[in-house]
Amino acid sequence: MTFEPDHTVPARPGVGNLFRSGYLSLIVLVRNLMAVMLAFMSVLVIYQVVSRYFFNAPSTITDELLRYSLIWMGIVGSAYCFMLGRHLSLPLLVDALPPAAARQVTVFNHCVTLLFGALLTWGGYWSVIANSQTFTPMLRVSIGTLQSVIFIAGVLICLSQIVDLCRLIGEDRRNAVSTVKSIVVLAAIVAAIAWFRGTLTYEAWASDHIEVFSVVVLFGTLFALLICGAPIAIGLAFAGILTLSLQIDVDSLFSTMGEKIFNGLDNFGFLALPFFVLAGAIMNEAGIARRLIDFARLLGRRIPGNLWQTNVVANMLFGSISGSGIAAATAIGGVMTPAAREEKYDMAITTAVNAASAPTGMLIPPSGALIVYSLLTGGTASVVSLFVAGYLPGIIMGVAVMVVAYFYARRRNYPVDRSPYSFSETSQVFLRALPSMLLIFIVIGGIVAGAFTATEGSGIAVLYSFVLAIIYRGLTLRSFVNVLVDTAIATGVIMFLIACSNLMSWSMTFASIPDTIGEILTTLSDNKYVILLLINVALLVVGTFMDMAPAQLIFTPIFYPIVTALGVDPVHFGIIMVYNLSMGVVTPPVGTVLFVSCSLTGEKITAVTRPLLPIFAVQIVGLLLVTYVPALSMLLPRLLGL
Repeated sequence: MTFEPDHTVPARPGVGNLFRSGYLSLIVLVRNLMAVMLAFMSVLVIYQVVSRYFFNAPSTITDELLRYSLIWMGIVGSAYCFMLGRHLSLPLLVDALPPAAARQVTVFNHCVTLLFGALLTWGGYWSVIANSQTFTPMLRVSIGTLQSVIFIAGVLICLSQIVDLCRLIGEDRRNAVSTVKSIVVLAAIVAAIAWFRGTLTYEAWASDHIEVFSVVVLFGTLFALLICGAPIAIGLAFAGILTLSLQIDVDSLFSTMGEKIFNGLDNFGFLALPFFVLAGAIMNEAGIARRLIDFARLLGRRIPGNLWQTNVVANMLFGSISGSGIAAATAIGGVMTPAAREEKYDMAITTAVNAASAPTGMLIPPSGALIVYSLLTGGTASVVSLFVAGYLPGIIMGVAVMVVAYFYARRRNYPVDRSPYSFSETSQVFLRALPSMLLIFIVIGGIVAGAFTATEGSGIAVLYSFVLAIIYRGLTLRSFVNVLVDTAIATGVIMFLIACSNLMSWSMTFASIPDTIGEILTTLSDNKYVILLLINVALLVVGTFMDMAPAQLIFTPIFYPIVTALGVDPVHFGIIMVYNLSMGVVTPPVGTVLFVSCSLTGEKITAVTRPLLPIFAVQIVGLLLVTYVPALSMLLPRLLGL
């Protein structure tokens, strides 16, 4: 399966035509590999579901194949994202600095990533050596051979950063000086760390104050790199590496790093994540947004501001299928924006309504954020319970937008559609939307009823969405390949974040950092309601600077032990956390959903912020209700015996 490079493959002038041609060919090769791997995994998971339920012959070999295929796709996909410059970062400092200083920081970040790639290559090499004689139970493949993907990813990351540095130097010769400066600074930092490790002060801190010392090293490293604008995954990894170096020998540090990154993804439950994303992407490509919008408009046309109400309901419906706030904002907002402009709706409010309601799909299942939270808690909060618990809070978040939109419409005297409902119109619109909505009932109903697991449910979702796309004739071979690649890229970003956060989380647990932070919080108050309020405030602030996935990965291991020790149900806290951070994807400066919505309407963020504030205020009221009225989250799981 091959195709020509398109706009997603960046042009890199100044590297040399031959080298550039070879590098572009490598990008296409990796891209094709990811598409093939994801297609292969999709076939495997569907085969597993069919063999179990239709032939009563479940396969254990497919379990291993799926697990290790996911690890390879996730790690190779992460390297591909470095090739495209697609990893998440916080470029706040770079954006705020004058051009010369911003150029220096950008080059420094590339050098930091290059150093990480070199360490990953070294760690991957030693992981292969250390595990070459250990074999998997079913496939009898050497674990060392499987862990070679760490080495491969390290080489690809190094290559990508060398190419980027060459490109920057080709664009501006002053970047050569910036590169030398960055290398000197990094060498000085490494030398300073090596010198400090040999001092009596270091020995005293490492032996007598290891918990506090570890907290300072971990969060100091993490936030220093995040402020510089380095990829968040790199910040997580270096924070974990330096914290681990306080307690284990440097000789074994890098092989441990490679093994922990690899093992951080060795979890069968992670498979649900890319398959639900793939199912949503296929449904989006099949053009189901229009059908759901027609159905939503039928439901909300008698309410003032019916276009805004339609937008909210459609985002809730589509978001629950795609599990992505960005996908919902793009698909639904792309259809609603021309209609709103034609009917003279206020476009700043239209943008705000679309942006604020798009993240509801992160709560209404199937939700990737809830899957990640479940896996971060080791399954203590089951995916099934979280899925069911997310319905009412997700509806509350959407209704909060509808309430404010209602008052905006009343204040502007927008007309209400009073035309009568006809049976033919209603039935036709409902039947057009029904096949798409059945995905939710089949998958979530089957998971809740115990007919299949969340991972098997994700496979059924892929199969169902693929069949539906064929029926709708909305999927060509090329578009299907692009869907596979886009899903693999999204998966690669998230999976690499998970892998690096696993390294950091392991180092945190190793150094008892959650216990230390818990003690600090409990010195402020031992009242769980006060602690929950403090955590909510912290997450609201964090959400303005950090996307959902990295915020979950960093703060779940910190806050989860604290709240569960205070008697908060793990499922309840998961809903609190996802509701809170869902608002963050709409708040600048890192409001990805807000940026997408503004790009659709052409409105400036400053113009949209004003109508967003009342919506946020009502959504925060909803957050407080979800936080302090546990029944809103726990009612449905308890009714269903979960």
